[in-house]
Amino acid sequence: MVNARAKGDKTSVRSRTIWAAQGFFVLLFLWLVFDGVDGLPVGVLAALLGGGLAAWLADSEPFWWNPFRLVEFAGFFLIESFRGGIDVAWRSLHPRIPVAPRFFEHAIQLPEGQPSTLLISVISLLPGTLSAELQRDEHVLVVHTLTDAGEESVQRLERRIARLFSLPEPRQELRS
Repeated sequence: MVNARAKGDKTSVRSRTIWAAQGFFVLLFLWLVFDGVDGLPVGVLAALLGGGLAAWLADSEPFWWNPFRLVEFAGFFLIESFRGGIDVAWRSLHPRIPVAPRFFEHAIQLPEGQPSTLLISVISLLPGTLSAELQRDEHVLVVHTLTDAGEESVQRLERRIARLFSLPEPRQELRS
């Protein structure tokens, strides 16, 4: 897939407005979560600047994400991050736990842009998995896993991200 600038097109005003709105609301939400309403005018200003920067740097069409599904995804992310931390701690304290490290190739079914970037970024927080290499020309991600459950975890994450962006559920094709 080719982004808008690579084709010689400019990102539309509508797209930049969507990028700005998404950036503003995400940053304002994060401000409220971490700082509450204290210093809210500064938070609004920071979110406006961040949204403006997102619009300025945008080089492709944005993907819509569902705010309610974002809360659902955040819960999934927190639980999986916690599980990943516990898993690493458990394996480091008890070396007799079976570990079968290997690499596998995962054909990314999500479109390029925000969904694929989120997948590649979040994989490393799943229990026993790490993004190792992206083969852009084939849209394939090489993943390092400590157990056979790593492939299932990546598939589950990809389905969650597709749901977040209201995309069709990915068909899964494993490549070893």
